[in-house]
Amino acid sequence: MKSISALTALLTVLALSVSTTASAQWDDHFTSYDDPIVIDQNAPHYEYHLDTGGAALDIGKPGVGYGSILFETNPKGAKVFINDIYQGVTPLLIDNVPDGTYEARFEYNGYLNYYTTVNVAARLQSHVTAGLQVRNKQFFDKREIYTTLVYEYSDVNANSWGVGNSWGVYLRNFNLEQSTLVHIGILNTVTFEGLLGYGFMFGHFNRYRITPQIGYMGIYFNDVENAITNWHGQMRGGVNFKAAFTEQYAFSFSLLYDKTGPGIRAGVLFFVN
Repeated sequence: MKSISALTALLTVLALSVSTTASAQWDDHFTSYDDPIVIDQNAPHYEYHLDTGGAALDIGKPGVGYGSILFETNPKGAKVFINDIYQGVTPLLIDNVPDGTYEARFEYNGYLNYYTTVNVAARLQSHVTAGLQVRNKQFFDKREIYTTLVYEYSDVNANSWGVGNSWGVYLRNFNLEQSTLVHIGILNTVTFEGLLGYGFMFGHFNRYRITPQIGYMGIYFNDVENAITNWHGQMRGGVNFKAAFTEQYAFSFSLLYDKTGPGIRAGVLFFVN
């Protein structure tokens, strides 16, 4: 019995020694988290906190465990979406997030949406900060595509109104525009026009633009009264004025001149891009 007691005591001592060593090794590798450190409020970054001597688990490896994410924005109060699912407003701490990679989005009225990717590692906290940019109203851009519902009055249309559509593109203020107008009457005409110009922007928030234009116009005549059908082309010049009343719509007005005489064109412009 004494030998059995001695053996039992020896096994107990060995078990306690192994347990203490394993506990010390675990504590060396996984200790308490540090508080997140904000390096720059205006730049997004990610921090994975682990004490010196520890080893980070594989980021994004499924089934390992759960971490957390701290979201902060400047200004505060931005809506947070993860994989297009609303989570709350900043500052926002989300616990028990399965480790992996997630798509995050910040939304705040008056500011541009912000998009980023977040990696979450088991037992670690990811910290995401972002400085949101103010959404400035920009009525006219250096690169844009637009279409315009056009009404025109000119001698080309037998001193009457023609209606049509105009497509245009601006590339760094260089304007290329193509128009097709139709007039139905005693003298039926269809005009196909291409214009090239350079636009000058002025006014608060670039709300107004004036563009001298010069181009070539092809005209198809069908004079029903005199049974005459004709096609000819001619040069045309003009000055176009645009006034934006929203970021999507603008009023367009042009003074035109060709060998048939002066004319005017007006329409409502819609930005495609």
